[in-house]
Amino acid sequence: MKITTIIPGQQNASTTGTGATPAKGASFQDILAQELTAAKSAHAAPAMAAAAVAAPTPAALRLDGISLAEETINTLEKFSAALGNPSFSAQDLAPFASALEDDTAALVDLKNQLSGNNPLAALLERVATASYVEAAKLRRGDYHA
Repeated sequence: MKITTIIPGQQNASTTGTGATPAKGASFQDILAQELTAAKSAHAAPAMAAAAVAAPTPAALRLDGISLAEETINTLEKFSAALGNPSFSAQDLAPFASALEDDTAALVDLKNQLSGNNPLAALLERVATASYVEAAKLRRGDYHA
C-alpha cells in the first residue's frame, strides 16, 4: 500500500527525526539550561538570606508571640469542645468568635513586628489564619444546625 496524500494533522515522514533546529529563536536545550541556572540561583538565595539574619528578635517579642499563639490554640481547642457539645447554642458560641477575632488581630500585629524570614512570624501567621477561619465560619453560620 502506497500513501500518496497527507491528511491534515499528520507529519511528513521525510522531516521526522531530522533534528533540525528552527531558524528563529533559541533551542529547547538553551532555554532549559537558562531555566535550570535561574532555578539554582533562586534556590540558593533564600538559604543565604536565612543565614544572614540582620538582628536577633528581642526576647520579649518572642515570648509574647509564643504565649499568644499558645493562648489562641487553647481557645481553638475550647471552641472545638464547645462545638462537640450539643447543649451549646449559637449564642453560647459567640464569645469564642469574638475571642478568636481579637487573638487574630493581636497575632497579626505581632507578626508584623518580625522580619519576614523569622520562623516565629510563620508560626504566628499559621495560627492567625486558623483562628480567623474558625471565627469566620462561626459568624457565617457554618456550625449552626
